[in-house]
Amino acid sequence: MSEAALNAMAAQYLDLTLCKSRYDDIDIQWYTEGPFWRRTSMRFSRDYKILPDYEIADAKHGKTLKDILEESENLLANLSSYQRTAHRDEKQRVQYLLDHVRALNTRTRMLLGEKMTFDRMTEELYDLTAPEYDYSRFDRILEELNQALPGGGTAQDKIYRFRKQISIPKDKLLSVMQRTTQEFHDMSMAHMTLTGNSMPRVRVRRLPDPGMAFLSILFGYDYNHLEYERNFNLDYPWTVDNVLECIGHEMEPGHLTYYEKRTQTYIDTCWPEMAVVQQFSPSSAFTEGSARYVISMCFDHSPEHRTDFEREAIFRTAGLDEGLAALMPLWHEYCEIVGYGKLEVTRKLWDQKWSCREGAEFLKKYAMIGREAEDESVLHLAADDGHFVAHDYARDVVKEYFNAMTQNVEEQWRLYETICCGHMSMSGMKDKTYRP
Repeated sequence: MSEAALNAMAAQYLDLTLCKSRYDDIDIQWYTEGPFWRRTSMRFSRDYKILPDYEIADAKHGKTLKDILEESENLLANLSSYQRTAHRDEKQRVQYLLDHVRALNTRTRMLLGEKMTFDRMTEELYDLTAPEYDYSRFDRILEELNQALPGGGTAQDKIYRFRKQISIPKDKLLSVMQRTTQEFHDMSMAHMTLTGNSMPRVRVRRLPDPGMAFLSILFGYDYNHLEYERNFNLDYPWTVDNVLECIGHEMEPGHLTYYEKRTQTYIDTCWPEMAVVQQFSPSSAFTEGSARYVISMCFDHSPEHRTDFEREAIFRTAGLDEGLAALMPLWHEYCEIVGYGKLEVTRKLWDQKWSCREGAEFLKKYAMIGREAEDESVLHLAADDGHFVAHDYARDVVKEYFNAMTQNVEEQWRLYETICCGHMSMSGMKDKTYRP
């Protein structure tokens, strides 16, 4: 068989992914429809609730979910047959396609109503199963924060108060976001082979949903340029830590860098599968996990360097008490543990081992949600199936893999860029067998 046959199967995977997004509206993270794209219609709103990135309605043509299921099963069989005689330099690509078509098949079965355990769901979508968490870490971090954070009252009182103390004033938000975006862009340029043309325009405005952190608008792209606008919500509860996370993770050197490298690879190779990143897939787990880990790489994995950055670029720009910056390393440790707390709640809710009340009580015990939050508020955690596995646990899988494969942070930057351009494997990263 020839590469043309493999390209045809990859094109079928792309077609099925686009068709499925008609029934699965958050599934398309990124789509490259050709080597050049420009918005030709101004039919969008900067207050619109759905990311208005792509005009791909015509691509979501009349396949039912049952059609998608049957075609994905046939495609899996054809890919498995191809794999048996694939050339050595094709094997990673074939395995990537198998992993992603399996994820598409699983997600289609879920949309058709199939039930499965949480761990099986994340394994089939992301090639990841988060191990049982050490619950004693929740109690230890709570006690550490109780000892370290200023003021009186309970540990929970101190956590809620500290969040307010590191909250960004609305009148300073634009300055903070612009400066942090520029700083991360400069760090990305210093460590990677990038065009330098893809730093997004930064806006702040009130969005209809106070819980919506931002809205993005893609105006166009080509090989050397993503023309992107990021609108940050003035009513979102921005704190120092989530400014750092949002800029580094969602923009450069996180998602926008990944999309730039994927687009270039698609144009360089004509591999159809490189045109799309689907939300419920191993490539999504990589881009989410690596986007979180690469923030630490920006600061040479030094908490001191990160604290210096936060003090100068965020605390000072926002007019916050710079003396509180010394507490940020402990606070970041707490934020990572919060992610695992939410992972545990989603797993227990999914498997019907906890009620909404039990999940809310657990999160309130560790001040992971507000005191006054309604019990049903925990249900939004499960709206994005497996979110905290594909973000928090994936970050730790990427971290362990990068540490095992490299000698220093500069090698990690080169490894990150290489994987952004290729056929990654989350299972291969987890067991350390993947070699890009």
